[in-house]
Amino acid sequence: MSPNAVWVTALWRNSRLFKTASFRLAVLCAALFSIILAALLFFNYFATSQALEDQMRARVKDDFTTFSEEVDSEGSDAVIKEITERIAKPVTFGSYFYVADESGSRIVGNIDQVPIVPGWQKLSAVNANKSNTERGHEVWGQGKIFPGGFFIFVGQDAHHVLAEQRGLVQSYLWSGILAGLMSLLAGLVLSRSFLRRIDDINKTSLAIMQGNLKERVPIRSSSDEIDKLSANLNQLFDSNQALLESLKQVSTNIAHDLRTPLTRLRHRLEEAKVKGKTVKALRGEIDSSITESDQLLATFAALLRIAQIESGSRKKAFARVNLSELGERVFGIFQAVAEDEGKKLQADVTPDVYCDGDGELLLQALVNLVENAIRHTPNGSTIALRIKAPAIIEVADSGPGIPTEQRDKVLERFHRLDHSRSTPGNGLGLALVSAIASLHDTKVELTDNGPGLRASLALQPA
Repeated sequence: MSPNAVWVTALWRNSRLFKTASFRLAVLCAALFSIILAALLFFNYFATSQALEDQMRARVKDDFTTFSEEVDSEGSDAVIKEITERIAKPVTFGSYFYVADESGSRIVGNIDQVPIVPGWQKLSAVNANKSNTERGHEVWGQGKIFPGGFFIFVGQDAHHVLAEQRGLVQSYLWSGILAGLMSLLAGLVLSRSFLRRIDDINKTSLAIMQGNLKERVPIRSSSDEIDKLSANLNQLFDSNQALLESLKQVSTNIAHDLRTPLTRLRHRLEEAKVKGKTVKALRGEIDSSITESDQLLATFAALLRIAQIESGSRKKAFARVNLSELGERVFGIFQAVAEDEGKKLQADVTPDVYCDGDGELLLQALVNLVENAIRHTPNGSTIALRIKAPAIIEVADSGPGIPTEQRDKVLERFHRLDHSRSTPGNGLGLALVSAIASLHDTKVELTDNGPGLRASLALQPA
């Protein structure tokens, strides 16, 4: 394959680079850079050219001042003599003189003809003596008409100035072209790197959509925007994986926990249909079925309540809540309940503790925590309800506690410890408390009470 074909093939394979936002941005930056560079080079060229011309003007002015003073002091004949001598010297190459009388006829000079015009002039080389200059050069100089019509012109060959100007133009032009090409090359390199990282994100996203939930976007530890985006996407993927696993676990738990009551309900209805011969027996089976149905409805109601809380809609109704008052109310309600269960409920409520939140939901969280402690502790246990400043709810018991590895799981829906499956409940009490805590931008902390379990919520003081 020829080199040209290889180049075309490589360009075709990388054609996507030209469509990337990074390449377009690089082209835009290159264009802006080129404009700025062109402006700087233009001003530099103008300043350099002006400096070169000023230097030539200064040399011409020095010679012209000498001749003017000599005309004033010694007369025109002395000037004509000196100019004739200068033209005859080899070192005069590049210097031009022209002297004319009042009629405009040349008296002496190495230029064929000069317009009899005072001031600075730029003459074409066709008027210069070909023995002293090359065709195409320019002569820049100054002329003056003295009293009586006597005219003197002193000039310099502008070849070196024009050559330097052309050299500047060429060097600036090549510098601009090289800078533009280097900018485009840098854009291609950056776009290639950017495209690789975007491809990594797309590849990971596609793998996750195809069911490989453990795939994550690689991070290069450069802390740039792509790394931050990759980190955020990885957090999103982690959350999605956790939610999907939680949904799978919830579905399994629902099937496990609701199958038994539904089977029991169906069995009772079948027995009532087959064996229920008396009205009293039928009513007994119907009452049991209604009770079982109420428990199922309560389970679904709890699920709907958790979903409503997790939607965040209740957050709009947040207000200043007196936690101390809520603690006293719950203590008053459950003190007798705990005594009936053979347990002791204590209260340590700090007065005037306020927080920002939903009072009804915080009351529900307190009720669930206390009920959970009463239900899952043995006889003789002590349960402590505490409200502490700045805004902390705490319920601790002296029961068997929860193993460390199970503490996060009991906050999930329908998750129940093995020794708790024989007690009434649906495994949604702590899940509801966790949802309420999340709504209040906090979480339920389950720690060891030595012995027993301590559940606490640190709320936002108000």
